[in-house]
Amino acid sequence: VRQASKAHGISPSTVFQAYYLLENQGLISARPRSGYFVRDNASRILDEPHVALQQQAPSDVAVSELVFSVLGSLRDNDTVPFGSAFPSPELFPLARLATSMTRGLRQLSSHAVISDMTTGHPDLCRQIAQRYMVNGMQLPTEELVITNGAMEALNLGLQCVTQPGDLVAIEAPAFYATLQVLERLKLRAVEIPVHPREGIDLEVLENRLETLPIKACWFMSHLHNPLGASLSDARKAELYALLCRHQLPMLEDDVYAELYFDQRAEVSPPQPVKALDVEGLVMHCGSFSKCLAPGYRVGWISAGRHTREISRLKLMTTISPSLPAQVALADYLQHGGYDRHLRKLRL
Repeated sequence: VRQASKAHGISPSTVFQAYYLLENQGLISARPRSGYFVRDNASRILDEPHVALQQQAPSDVAVSELVFSVLGSLRDNDTVPFGSAFPSPELFPLARLATSMTRGLRQLSSHAVISDMTTGHPDLCRQIAQRYMVNGMQLPTEELVITNGAMEALNLGLQCVTQPGDLVAIEAPAFYATLQVLERLKLRAVEIPVHPREGIDLEVLENRLETLPIKACWFMSHLHNPLGASLSDARKAELYALLCRHQLPMLEDDVYAELYFDQRAEVSPPQPVKALDVEGLVMHCGSFSKCLAPGYRVGWISAGRHTREISRLKLMTTISPSLPAQVALADYLQHGGYDRHLRKLRL
């Protein structure tokens, strides 16, 4: 380490980061009190996962039993939860959130307990809109619908633009919750392959839109689960052009937006497809569950032209997310050092 640091004019910590990267790729290994050594099989570099380009027929979805069996393991504290999409609970500022809830509830007016139920707490909506604005997106608070986590937002968005039996374009592989929602709403899946670096295959998507009566699509434009792929800005623009050409509504699942990898405080998250949306086709769904408070179950949807219908659907189902949870998050976003917390998660 000292020799490499001196030879290349870099700090020892930079050398260690390089070694950690090579170690994670399986190219070198560390031996106690000896140093780093090249592995015997280092020359056999694994290929990227194969992308299946053959077209699959639209299909019904039935995955709930398998998903429930996987999620059941989360109750075992001795099991590493690879089936979960949450960071370790030890990384969340739960004590600080409790302080925010106490302070927020003391300031909550008795009238707001009722009036803010269906619309969402105005302070929370304002804080979410400000985070969009910091990322270069001007979204009116009237377009935001606060939901019980992103899962309700995605459910409501898909329910708003489809009927049972309709075709929905989804990624392959897809996050398991996507399949559960399609199963619950009795929708049929049209699989679009995802490249591990470039994201969804836009040529396959275009072909499927030309040949099948697809009513909606559900994509992660960046930080895809499970592959981690992200669309470049150019490919996001191509995707949005396809949506406009076919007047196709899109659910943009962006629950990992704040967990991009960058240690520099001045770097903003990658912009979603929603940033290009001038026609109100994109329903952008976010949540605090993956980056701040999973148990609080607070998410949102920026619903574009579908805002009014989604608000009505929500009123007909769950009415409102927990108001104390919304108050706590609004106070924390304003006073609790949210960006400082996010920087720690990104390390």
